[in-house]
Amino acid sequence: MSIMQETYNDHSLCHPHFINGVEFLKRNMLSQAAHSFEQAYEQVNYRDPHYNKYASFAGLCRVLLGDHGGLALCREVARNELYDGDVFHNLARVEWQYGDRKRTVEALTNGLRIDEAHPGLQQFRQRIGVRKRSAISFLPRNCALNNRLGILFRRK
Repeated sequence: MSIMQETYNDHSLCHPHFINGVEFLKRNMLSQAAHSFEQAYEQVNYRDPHYNKYASFAGLCRVLLGDHGGLALCREVARNELYDGDVFHNLARVEWQYGDRKRTVEALTNGLRIDEAHPGLQQFRQRIGVRKRSAISFLPRNCALNNRLGILFRRK
């Protein structure tokens, strides 16, 4: 599965460089998109409500261009995000790109906690299929006790 390059929500209130970056991303013009996103987050204060969004898109583009620093940027801004599902969607896409299913699921779960209606998070979660927690988390998933308890709990 490749990283999807769609965006969600209305971006009309965002910085013009960010809007340009979204258009470049849609056209798969990654270098131009990365440059626009970086300009957007460098030109606003870190207290700006869209700062994390801008930085997460810059991180996503960096990863798509082969720069491993994009992953660190996405993780950093997600730690500080309180309301924007796009930040977690980008983090999930980047974690998936690096083959880290566990962190992908964590990013999706955290994103859906703050924005349960985010279509990108919902679609991505549905597409990769997220398993329910095991009944006894410290035991292996294939443990007989865990399997039996899981069956009992899931029936109710």
